[in-house]
Amino acid sequence: MDPVAAPPLSTWHFPGTLRTYQAEVLDRIPPGGAAPLHIVAPPGSGKTLLGLLLAAREGHRTLVLSPTVTIRHQWVRTASELAPDAAAVSDDPERLGDLTVLTYQLLSVTGDGSPFDDLARAIWTEELVASGRTEADAATWLAELAVDNPARHRSGIRSRARRLRSRFTRQRPSELARVLHPNAVALIDRLVEAGVRTVVLDECHHLLDHWAIVVAYLVARIRESGAEPTLIGLTATLPSPDDETEYENYSHLLGEVDYEVPTPAVVKEGHLAPYRDHVMFTEPLPEEAAFIRRHESLLHDLITQVLSTPDALSYLEHHLQPADPQDASLAETPLARLDRAFATDFALTRSCAVVLREVSPQHPLIASIPPALLDRCTTDDLLTVLSRFAQARLLSDPSAVRQWEYVRRSLADFGYALTDRGIRRGRNPIETTLAFSAAKDHAAVEILQRELAGADGDRIRAVVVTDFVEHGNSRGLAGDAPAGALRTFGLLAVDAVTSQLRPVLLTSQHLRVRADDAADTAVALGELLGEPVGIAEGTGPVRDLQVRAAGSGRVVAAVSELIRRGDVRLLVGTRGLLGEGWDCPSVNTLVDLTTVATSSGTQQLRGRTLRLDPAWPEKVAHNWSVVCLIPSHVDLDDASESLRLRRRHSHLWGLSAEGDGRIVSGLGHALTAPAVEAWTRVLDKDPSTTIADLGALVRAQWPSRSRTREEWRIGEPYRAHERETVSIRRTTRAPLLRAAQTARAGAVGGFLAGAATTGVLVTVLALFGVSFAPAFGVALALIGGAVAATASAVRMLVRSLRDRSRPAEIYRAAAVAVARTLEEAGRVGRIDESAITARPDDADPTRIRIELGGSVSDARVIADAVEELFAPVRTPRFLLRIDAAGLPRVRVLERLADRLSPGRTLLAVPRLIARRRGDAERFCDHWRALIGTCSLHELSGVQGLALLRVARSADSRVDPAEPRARVWG
Repeated sequence: MDPVAAPPLSTWHFPGTLRTYQAEVLDRIPPGGAAPLHIVAPPGSGKTLLGLLLAAREGHRTLVLSPTVTIRHQWVRTASELAPDAAAVSDDPERLGDLTVLTYQLLSVTGDGSPFDDLARAIWTEELVASGRTEADAATWLAELAVDNPARHRSGIRSRARRLRSRFTRQRPSELARVLHPNAVALIDRLVEAGVRTVVLDECHHLLDHWAIVVAYLVARIRESGAEPTLIGLTATLPSPDDETEYENYSHLLGEVDYEVPTPAVVKEGHLAPYRDHVMFTEPLPEEAAFIRRHESLLHDLITQVLSTPDALSYLEHHLQPADPQDASLAETPLARLDRAFATDFALTRSCAVVLREVSPQHPLIASIPPALLDRCTTDDLLTVLSRFAQARLLSDPSAVRQWEYVRRSLADFGYALTDRGIRRGRNPIETTLAFSAAKDHAAVEILQRELAGADGDRIRAVVVTDFVEHGNSRGLAGDAPAGALRTFGLLAVDAVTSQLRPVLLTSQHLRVRADDAADTAVALGELLGEPVGIAEGTGPVRDLQVRAAGSGRVVAAVSELIRRGDVRLLVGTRGLLGEGWDCPSVNTLVDLTTVATSSGTQQLRGRTLRLDPAWPEKVAHNWSVVCLIPSHVDLDDASESLRLRRRHSHLWGLSAEGDGRIVSGLGHALTAPAVEAWTRVLDKDPSTTIADLGALVRAQWPSRSRTREEWRIGEPYRAHERETVSIRRTTRAPLLRAAQTARAGAVGGFLAGAATTGVLVTVLALFGVSFAPAFGVALALIGGAVAATASAVRMLVRSLRDRSRPAEIYRAAAVAVARTLEEAGRVGRIDESAITARPDDADPTRIRIELGGSVSDARVIADAVEELFAPVRTPRFLLRIDAAGLPRVRVLERLADRLSPGRTLLAVPRLIARRRGDAERFCDHWRALIGTCSLHELSGVQGLALLRVARSADSRVDPAEPRARVWG
């Protein structure tokens, strides 16, 4: 075909070999479809090439939109390798090519001011007019509200603006154009007139809010011109649906995911480097610890002055001993009233109980509270009860104004805003102290020292990423320098070991090196940039290099080249510059000092180390998280660092830290079960474990890179499917065993069957002339019955012993009972029971892992229910009482067993099953059929509350270290 007459991009050619999943996408998704194409694949998996090949199949002029200039350059470079004519590729909006690559920002400029706010104000006015006001009166009222109550005015404008943004993705082009700058509208019109029909949206998870509106306008203009646009969305991770309005804009444009490439598949095929996630635990430096101790002292003073008062004690007593709403005059025991309080609000009642013990340990109510519920009084317990008391008693009392203000100001020091509407979490100075602790800089030094001391130390190319160049809030932070990249670099540059890596600091405004390296680095950069690089005057161990636009794409590329050569082996910067789009295959070690925990942010950062390095074919990447914890001996709690670590790793796949070769998500791929248990003890303020102990345990378990590569088993066949897992801990007090329908019925039935069989035998013998005395015949029948009953009991005993030796079968049966019930209730689709498995853990036989395959969404629902079934009992609607012995029992012995092991036979029926009584009864029927004797108890009345109290005293069967995980492969 004549290239001049050929459709745009149709003559483009890729001479190499496609990867398995690239070829599968091209085969599975036919060209010319009207629906958008939505592809999810990890960084380094070849999304750029895939997007170009998908666009080339369409045969239309194409626009590629990217989030950064660096990514835009990557598209231009890859497209130029495919295009027979370099002029067909452009990144200049004034010279459009067959394929034009621009940034989202170039198109997303809105008009002057805030057009959505102006439109929202107009809509609010129309609403007031519709309610009976005149237009002038409505406008005056809004103007007065903006002065008298600006917060309420802003809130009203903001909520209406959000609705407008959501609706605008569905409006006509003329309406969409109202919120765009005239220059952006003109550029979009030129693109449409030039014949652009295919739009590739790189890193499309950015299509939230106004970027989605810009793309919606472009799509609407293409349709208005008489053509049907083709949208191709490419991303490494989906955006979070937490912001429903913005997520709706995204999903409306791109729809469901057409194809997702899991990161482990790309690693196993050899197209990404194998990797492992590590965690380093540290504690605040002395100056920071002193700041935290001051807050602890403040909290103690607050408790002493407020919650120890007679009014506060009266509030706690009232909450723990509520009167019967049906009959307030009814005489009840303290235990019955306590049961009612727990049934009404378990979490708050428990907090009130532990706070009462804290402020009045000799109070007579303490003896009535089950010891299992009186665990440690946490900071959250104290703040929760304090805020509830302030609202319930102080706010309503005019004489308590000064005390209300004292509590309100004190809570503000802890990052809480107490108002008449409740308590709202704000900026917490303790959280800031931990998140940006200088101890994390020292941890980065130790991490790099350990990496350099390993067998592959000479190959280390590391990047340390922070949130900011300099953090503006220095409260509680150690030293004079604010937290951020500059402070981190200053420590790494002077350390005797890390300084050997010839570190470079690169931000949008800074290019900094060690003074000893300044001359050589300036010359090397100058050669790469084609312009001289100066050295700023100064004293001390570091120098700034003088170069135009330090954070520009050209400078970033030049520094990346120095890393590839090995002239620079350590780069320090911010995630804004070194996160999404930065490409340096030589980097194999990431030290993440950021607070990012979102799916997109986490995976983008981890993707920086996963690209293959031609200079090191056996490359293995290490990705480090650093967590700063409050020491065990300080009573103050703050879970922000731990929650962030859990959220961050919940988005990631990795090798199990247990060394069994499994690929899992969650903390199980970064920490072993003993490490998680030690970490939990630190958080629980257990004096037996310190942060130093936890750190020593984690350090002893770091495997080598060579071992990591072996465990990935690159090139071996794998199963590309995902399963949900629930980890259960077997309890010696209450083993889960299979039982007969009723043990007594089994024994009686065996006796009657044996007696009847013996009687028939005697009758047959009599017919053949053998005579027996009647008494002898009856005796034979009784003996036969006794033998049969004994045999039945022995069979049940053998079955019970077998269940003890193979407990996984029983837990699998429990999961099947849950799955069958949910399927029959219509909560999940059709279940393949062969995809439900359970097996003991090889390293720890007391742990049983229940795995649920099949549909990912259905498996997650079933796993949630199974976890709830074996978790500590809180406030279920139904309890399932199970027969744990499997042998005939006398009622007296049964009661004695319950006293010796209270709550051992009670499980909470999962909420999704307990919503309808019929579903709960079906679950009970499935349990009987699969496992054995059980009875369903609805918790109502005093008897139900007493049963609930017994159930709550039982041991949890859920593994406290890592109850849930996903497994791949």
